[in-house]
Amino acid sequence: MSGTESLNPPREVWVFLLIRCPVENPKYFAPLGMWPRVLQVVRDGWACPPGVIVQPGEAITDAAHRVADALGIKLPKAAALLAVDQQPAIAGQQDEELAFVFDGGSAAEDAFADLPRDQVEVEWSAVENLERVALVHALRTRLLAVEPPVLVEGMPKSNRGRNG
Repeated sequence: MSGTESLNPPREVWVFLLIRCPVENPKYFAPLGMWPRVLQVVRDGWACPPGVIVQPGEAITDAAHRVADALGIKLPKAAALLAVDQQPAIAGQQDEELAFVFDGGSAAEDAFADLPRDQVEVEWSAVENLERVALVHALRTRLLAVEPPVLVEGMPKSNRGRNG
């Protein structure tokens, strides 16, 4: 391994959209029942938010609009950034990942029923079933109108202790 490889490990920069489905029954008052469900794309049995890898030279906001176009939705010109999440590299298993989560708005449960199923499968996931913790923080940012968190491995940096 050369010195430049160790100084510049591979990094993927992703842009994801957080698209939420309104609560079905607002009279139901269980804490998790009040959270909207989140749109996920299913690939190889693994669910994640709709997203793309940012192309070299592409602005992250342009990548967010590219995701929206693929889903057939329109984002506001200045889509709101809800979270930034950094996942460190794991030697031999995964490259470093930097993910930006933008607000994709809300949609009805059947809004994506016409997407070609041979290209993409989508599902609405309850907050407790979200595998990516950053989505929970992004949803919290959107619903509670708090500052977008900077996350490391899905957790707010300030909660990682002195060495984090």
